[in-house]
Amino acid sequence: MFEKFKQDLGALDSFDFMIPQLVSSKLIIETLQASESRYRNLFEHIDQGVIYLDEAGVVMAVNQAAENIFGRSRNIIIGRKFLDNCFKAIQEDGSAFQEQQQPSVLALRTGNPVEGVVMGLFNVELQSYSWVVINAVPEFRVGEAKPFQILMTLTDITQQKLSEGKLSMASVIFNNIGESIFVTDKDKKIISVNEAFTLMTGFTQREVHGKNTHFLQAKKKDLKVDEALTEYGMGMNGWQGEVWRRHKNNKDFPSWTSVSEVKDSDGAVTHYVHVFMDITHFKKAQDHLGFLAYHDPLTKLPNRLLLKDRIDHSLQNAQREGSQAAVLFLDLDRFKGINDTYGHDIGDGLLMEVSKRIKNLVRKEDTFSRYAGDEFVVFMENIPDAKNPAKLAKKLIDTFDAPVYIKGHRLKISTSVGISLFPQDGRDTETLITNADAAMYRAKKKGRNNFQYYSPAMTHEAFQKMSMESALRQSIDQHELVLHYQPQVCLKTGKLVGVESLVRWMHPTRGLMSPQQFIPIAEEIGFIVALGEWVLQNACMQMRRWLDQGFLINKMVVNVSAVQFLRSDFVATVERILALSGLEPCYLELELAGGNFMDNSEQTIQALNQLVAAGIDLTIDDFGVGCFSFNNLKRIPVKKLKINSSFVVDVVNNAEDEDIARAVIALGHGLHLQVIAMGIESKDQQNRLSNLGCDEGQGYLYGYPVLPWSEVFQKMMKD
Repeated sequence: MFEKFKQDLGALDSFDFMIPQLVSSKLIIETLQASESRYRNLFEHIDQGVIYLDEAGVVMAVNQAAENIFGRSRNIIIGRKFLDNCFKAIQEDGSAFQEQQQPSVLALRTGNPVEGVVMGLFNVELQSYSWVVINAVPEFRVGEAKPFQILMTLTDITQQKLSEGKLSMASVIFNNIGESIFVTDKDKKIISVNEAFTLMTGFTQREVHGKNTHFLQAKKKDLKVDEALTEYGMGMNGWQGEVWRRHKNNKDFPSWTSVSEVKDSDGAVTHYVHVFMDITHFKKAQDHLGFLAYHDPLTKLPNRLLLKDRIDHSLQNAQREGSQAAVLFLDLDRFKGINDTYGHDIGDGLLMEVSKRIKNLVRKEDTFSRYAGDEFVVFMENIPDAKNPAKLAKKLIDTFDAPVYIKGHRLKISTSVGISLFPQDGRDTETLITNADAAMYRAKKKGRNNFQYYSPAMTHEAFQKMSMESALRQSIDQHELVLHYQPQVCLKTGKLVGVESLVRWMHPTRGLMSPQQFIPIAEEIGFIVALGEWVLQNACMQMRRWLDQGFLINKMVVNVSAVQFLRSDFVATVERILALSGLEPCYLELELAGGNFMDNSEQTIQALNQLVAAGIDLTIDDFGVGCFSFNNLKRIPVKKLKINSSFVVDVVNNAEDEDIARAVIALGHGLHLQVIAMGIESKDQQNRLSNLGCDEGQGYLYGYPVLPWSEVFQKMMKD
């Protein structure tokens, strides 16, 4: 409870004043020890302000009297240093109170009590002041020479000080406050200014004395203070508002101004006090926030909020004038892979370059917006005919024929574009964008790097795609993924040398789906990383179970995407999964799709070398079909090449396929690599490949991908 009190007494933000009536810290502590409830009652109801500070001078607790003195809730005060609440501390002569001479600081530094210090506190925010008498008593733990906290008592002597000289105090505040102040007579003629006023405006007392308050207002079309007072009245707390001020060097600036009346004993106004501060930086920040509310912070293009506003307005005009309009929805092809492979800095640089190229192609009257991620929207108003958007779409696609260079990386990007037309494809913004998105999806489905106009049938396709994406993201949590395994054999002996894990998806309504049906979607939406990790973990655990059951098997082969490799934690992920499953690295073989590793960075090469150093084998999948760099083939310590099934299917009857297979086998052996052929379905294919020197084979001849408990599969592993 004691600690709670100390936390409830923090950084004060108000200025009232106190007369010294010290309460012994020893008495308070003894009372606390005797009874927490009695202490709480004394602590809260004593007529002096009581504050506890920790050894860093931060307020830990305050009582009700202290709250009343400062006019602030303890929730605001606690947790801040004593004078970190817009306070300015002054001595009785009006000079600033140096921090090192403050009672709490002295008590902490010397370990001695400091008593009877009179301090004036001016609250800049509230424009109020008070006088207090402060006593600071250090408290020590047993055996420690340095105080661990300070007990401060504060007695309000404001009324006493005011009776001694209100004008003196007002003068001190007037000259030490950071805000600009000028005082006028009842006729609004300036009679006095403070030092802060001169610093802020450049005008001295002599230059403004006797001038009307209008002299200080800039020639802006804003409300004059006098007009505001006449129209809205002064109010109980005076008048506040934004006023543009003059500077002596003719640089106007915005200010926040407060005007208060000074009245005599009869209630008649004798003076006006104007207090103002420069809010230039605040206005700039406000303008910046206003810009960010309607623009993308990366590309500075209109965001979807501003896009919708502009389209809504344009459609009203188009409806009235009977004109046509179009929405072009652009999505960058395979951007997710680039972003994951090279990092977000490169991805952001690519988006900025894309926005520049597109912006150079659209008309000035068109709205070009970054809609979300790698999606952009162009809105064309008042188009002459339905074919006009196609011309722009073709230009947008062609502009990416040239590669993009970002921080030394040569990137090849393309875009797919969907087009919807007003009024035939929709009469409101949301419908037009949704239908253009559906058309864009059709463009991707037709091979990417093309454009498509919307048709009603596309809405159903877009819904199906969205439904598929949503279901796929839940497939792991719903336990819908399952691994099938296909044997790999030695062509010379026919013995089992390994099994490849192949993921299937038991869709809740479509049934069992092959990887070709959902892996491209997983790559597009970024789910491939989570999916790949699930496959790796479950394959390793299954391999461990087989080995524990005594099955004769050398390798568990797992397919891994390039996106997984380029994650900074991929190697650590593999090590974690191996440790979790208890599988030794020598039993794991990772199969890399050649087309995904064409021009990989040093980061990829380093990760692959780390895996090999750990004892994991690497295989290049689909060799001969992808664009795998031969230079990288020398640098990556792979152990095996896999011949694509397209060269195996006709290896017996097609001389060209046989020559390709022979060349791949020769290349592999020349680099001291093993070669495996996939897609073997007949004995003739097996014999021909064996005669060409191929080491291993995989295909329906040896077994279909089956569940791990298949009897045929298990018999093969025991033979």
